[in-house]
Amino acid sequence: MPKDLILNFAILSVYLFLVFPLFIREENQAKPSFVKCLYIGGVFGVLGVILMFFGIQVQGTEMPMNLRGIALMMAAFFGGPVGALAELVVVYIGRFMKDGSIDWVQMAVGITAAYGTGYLFFRIRSYWVRWLIGAMFLLIYYYGALGLAGQVSFDAIVKYSLIQLIYSQLIACFLYYLIRNHRYKSRMIQTERDMGYLLRMQPGFTFRFQKTNGTFVYSLIEGQLLKQIGAKPNDFIGKSIEEVRIFSEQFAAFLRVQYGRAWAGEKVSYETTMIGVAILVTLHPIKNHGAVVDVIGSAVDMSDIMKRKAADESNKAKSQFLAHMSHEIRTPINAIIGLNYILQQSNLNPKQLEYVDKSITAAKSLLNLVNDVLDLSKIEANKIVLESTRFDLYEVLRNISNLISYKANESGLRFHFDIHHDVPQMLMGDPFRLQQVLLNITNNAVKFTPKGELSITVILVSQEEQTTTLSFGIRDTGIGMSEDQLSKLFLEFTQADMTTTRKFGGTGLGLVISKKLTETMGGSIAVESKLGAGSLFTVTLPFQSALPADNLANKAYGKKKPRLLLVCEDNEMRYVLEQQLEQLEFKVQTSSDADETRTLLLAGHAYDLILIDWKLREVSATKLAEEIIRDFDGKSPSVLFMSAYHEAEYEEARQLPFISKALLYPISQSQLYNELGELLHRDGVYNLPDGGMKPIQPTDLKDAVILLVEDNEINQLVAKELLREAVRHVDVASNGEEAVKLAGTKAYDAILMDLQMPVMDGYEATKAIRAQERARGTGQTVPIIAMTADVMKGVEDQVLSIGMNGYLTKPFDPVDLYNVLLRFCQNGEQASIEKLDSEGVITRLGGNTALYNRILALFISNHSDAIEQIVQAVHDGELSTAKRLVHTLKGVALDIGANSLAAIMEKGQLALLRGDREAFGLLMQQADEKHQAIISAYGHRAVSG
Repeated sequence: MPKDLILNFAILSVYLFLVFPLFIREENQAKPSFVKCLYIGGVFGVLGVILMFFGIQVQGTEMPMNLRGIALMMAAFFGGPVGALAELVVVYIGRFMKDGSIDWVQMAVGITAAYGTGYLFFRIRSYWVRWLIGAMFLLIYYYGALGLAGQVSFDAIVKYSLIQLIYSQLIACFLYYLIRNHRYKSRMIQTERDMGYLLRMQPGFTFRFQKTNGTFVYSLIEGQLLKQIGAKPNDFIGKSIEEVRIFSEQFAAFLRVQYGRAWAGEKVSYETTMIGVAILVTLHPIKNHGAVVDVIGSAVDMSDIMKRKAADESNKAKSQFLAHMSHEIRTPINAIIGLNYILQQSNLNPKQLEYVDKSITAAKSLLNLVNDVLDLSKIEANKIVLESTRFDLYEVLRNISNLISYKANESGLRFHFDIHHDVPQMLMGDPFRLQQVLLNITNNAVKFTPKGELSITVILVSQEEQTTTLSFGIRDTGIGMSEDQLSKLFLEFTQADMTTTRKFGGTGLGLVISKKLTETMGGSIAVESKLGAGSLFTVTLPFQSALPADNLANKAYGKKKPRLLLVCEDNEMRYVLEQQLEQLEFKVQTSSDADETRTLLLAGHAYDLILIDWKLREVSATKLAEEIIRDFDGKSPSVLFMSAYHEAEYEEARQLPFISKALLYPISQSQLYNELGELLHRDGVYNLPDGGMKPIQPTDLKDAVILLVEDNEINQLVAKELLREAVRHVDVASNGEEAVKLAGTKAYDAILMDLQMPVMDGYEATKAIRAQERARGTGQTVPIIAMTADVMKGVEDQVLSIGMNGYLTKPFDPVDLYNVLLRFCQNGEQASIEKLDSEGVITRLGGNTALYNRILALFISNHSDAIEQIVQAVHDGELSTAKRLVHTLKGVALDIGANSLAAIMEKGQLALLRGDREAFGLLMQQADEKHQAIISAYGHRAVSG
């Protein structure tokens, strides 16, 4: 019996080993088809027939036992129910051929047992559970049925079942080994295939060599770079350095030295050139028990890297060249503008004055061209630095209006703004770059629109917690563009065609700069145009969300809210203005047409101001205003016009005697506040604190002594003439060395310092002057203001870092020169005065210095105890009040240009939100120092008494 058992197991194992490769499925392979299952059943049916001829006589049983049931289990494992049934059919065919008859009871039991076993093997996922349950079901069901039929005794059933169950698990173990071994080999083959593919597809190439009999022999080399140098792996593998045909004797000798260093355990890198390709090779020694057994080499194509390096060096040279050329071009432009400005102030006849004005315009056009080229260069070199500051969108649009309206009126164009009511007024971003993009496109629209109209539409695209996306549509009714012209629109130094250049002028850089700036800011530009029918440029830009506009009114009106009637037919414009006015604490009544306005006035409603939209459909705004004034019989409230259309007719309406003011839409919050506040103050509706409307009087420059350091004689002449009537005395130094000597022997109120000069430049001169001041030990420093034509990135930071106080770019407007001197010539107080960005604010206010003075006056009057109020609110536990006061002070600080104070208040807001009182207390100490410096420096000028 043991021999029979061993023989049967050997037959099963050998047969399984031979047929296993035919039926094994890969892990991701689909289940076998019906035909494949029949084929599997047939193959294992043959095994069942073979096992019938090798029966095992078990002691104490009526008939011999065979292991064909295990063949059925294997058929079920590989082929499921179909495979098991097919195996059974083949076995019964073989039995019929052997015995000449069939036991139908056994056959019926066998069919049922085969299908059940196949089903279990098909459904059960676990390998070991499948074999255990499947085997137990087959044996118990099959032998149990035969036992019930009286064909096999109970003792024989137990013995048969136990032997076959053991055999089935032994075969399961063997099969498991075959499957695991097969899959491991498959994975190894796949890994080798993948590694080979990766090696072949790498941009460079990797190689391996060993040292055999004193010679370095290649055993592996693969990579795409081989094709570039005209070689194949077979040119290297199995060959020594000397046998590789593409190596010259000199190069082979060089490689032997490098390979020898690597074989000695050193990591080696070297650069070489093969067939015109620059290659960087790195050799890595592989050690085993301290001895080098292999060297792995990697080669990388350095051509692109060297090209990028050359391009970087070229860009650097280009930037240096542009900086130099900028200086060289701006220096004479500065002289031209300065001399023409001086000439403009002299006694000229009208014709001469016209020539001077045109000369200044031409010089400024040349300056704009230089600025465009520099901007494009900075964008291409990724040197554009974007600001992220809180700004009023309406101020940006108003600046565009101020700059475009005159040109549009000259061309007879109607210029119109349409701002959707859900567009937020306050945003976080770079207002200067936004204005630059929109202004470039709008200037183009005016240039290419001989008649008709131009409009700017602002729409909210999306608004999330942190991001607000806006769409700016600039539409014109101009000459339009063809498809071919559109394709060239954003190419550098290119316009639609040469006739465009001859007729309209320009370099074609404006739109290129706008597109690149827009993309730098994370946005996009789209263009729609039809030849002869105008164009639509759509600029989509994301901004950071910002807090709403600050309540500038605060204490100005006291408990009494001014009453205002707003007459406007445009729904969007009416909604926007209503929101702005309510933020300024006006009590607003709205009217959508002339009839509704008449009804409100006849009903006896009293108003302090009446604001009328210029564009009414049924009746003109002028007629309606005349009616109102006539009906009030000389006691009419002030009537104002507001127009979103910037056109020549409106300019004429502004001169009407019965109109108190004619404003342009959109209007910034601060301008609206001041324009309306001025009328309310004039009409006696409310009174500002004493002296609140007095302009700030800066220190008189007539007592100032200035040192001008400039090597160019023409620029010396220009600056001296500009300063001659403004200051008491001007000394001139032609280089930095002379400036150091003069500064060491004489006291100056300010030094205007050119940066690029012979003998000693402005940088070294400033360092020497500061060293002299430290040596004197008085603690006093003279303000040094840089004058330079170099506008490349980093110059301003550089001059401030070496101890200069200010920065003036040539060519400069005389007003800019005076403003910078006014800022620093404070009779020795400049060191202690908190610096205000007054120039930036005045620019945003359209150059309205008087308006800025009034805003600063209100700040001094209304917010002198602001820090004290905030600290008290926190002490009393009124955190909501404290948050409101901090928010208000931050906003009004920005309105006067106190940016450092505003930044501290911003941090204070965050500290309050976190509940960090310790940090908040420290911030309020810093804020109080800044705040008191502003009050003490400007308070006596802004508020009398």
